[in-house]
Amino acid sequence: MYFILWPILLIIILPFVTKAQSTGTADAKSIIVGFYNFENYYDTTNQLNVADEEFLPNSVKGYNSIRYKNKSAHLASVIYGIGKINNANGISLLGIAEVENKMVLKKLADEPMIKKYNYQFLHFDSKDSRGIDVALMYRPAHFKPYQYRSYSLTDDTHFTTYATRDILYVQGLLDKTWVHILVNHWPSRRGGENASAEKRFWAARVCKRIMDSIENRDPKAKFIVMGDFNDNPNNKSLKHLKMYNPFLKLFNRGLGSMAYRDSWSLFDQILLNANWPMEQEKQGGRSKKGPDTRYHQPAIANINNQYPTHMQPSLDAHHDLIYCKSIIYRSAALTEQEGKYQGYPKRTWNGDQFNSGYSDHYPAVIIFKAKNDEKPLK
Repeated sequence: MYFILWPILLIIILPFVTKAQSTGTADAKSIIVGFYNFENYYDTTNQLNVADEEFLPNSVKGYNSIRYKNKSAHLASVIYGIGKINNANGISLLGIAEVENKMVLKKLADEPMIKKYNYQFLHFDSKDSRGIDVALMYRPAHFKPYQYRSYSLTDDTHFTTYATRDILYVQGLLDKTWVHILVNHWPSRRGGENASAEKRFWAARVCKRIMDSIENRDPKAKFIVMGDFNDNPNNKSLKHLKMYNPFLKLFNRGLGSMAYRDSWSLFDQILLNANWPMEQEKQGGRSKKGPDTRYHQPAIANINNQYPTHMQPSLDAHHDLIYCKSIIYRSAALTEQEGKYQGYPKRTWNGDQFNSGYSDHYPAVIIFKAKNDEKPLK
């Protein structure tokens, strides 16, 4: 079934991404926000407080400086490519999962392909036993962090026997808009989807509690919640957040960000709350506020009518950002071209065999534009 349907999906996705990357000649005010699971981005040094022995030069994987450099260069090329979508001037924000420490982030920011953007990063070491954490990379010309901290998922009754990744919270100024960002990497489906579902629902509750505490002080707060949620847009955990999920319509079309046993999942998502103005695509380019998210988001059958017609235009500040569209960023380079895993994301490792790939996930990307930019996003 998978190998029959994949050419059709390829036809659907590739023109969409290519168009997003190439349209426009002067839309310099596009703001690109992405999320990317880096798939085990380790350095080659043994860290005594984490279980990183699998990714050392003397391991079965033989993870040496050459392979580390290859991995870094590949990730930099993806970041560079995403930053060129719609002729944007680099990625403004990139949420990241599966990084070992600050050193690998510094190595990445210094890669020649993206060094000119002067990317900075926010990162906290979590108590995850494998030492893989979430982080936020940002371009200082586009984003200025104001405050940030991490939130643990551990309490008296949750994750008492082992630790999982923290949630990274960042508040800052994106272009001229104050935003609250939450970067997530929720517990995996190890042991089965149903058996592990409660762990992800707990992560959703913690995430929602953080947002609620901020909204109680500032009802107009704008949130960007991103991550590898290890759940699809229609799962209970994501619905609990009660946010607008622009990746639901892609999921309903059968698209995904990762594949396993010839089945696609869309675990990598970026969600927005109702305070964001949104472009009414193909309907005059009018800006609308997000749909009412007090209720579960219904499946969207018609992407040309994805926002309720009764919503009133946003009355926010003149320079506010408008959400325009979402994509799953993929290309031929990021995709396995032959063999057993043809059509899958081209991962770095097949077991212990070095595959010289990028990641086992495709990045999730959303595009904003400045509200005072009169040019429609094509």
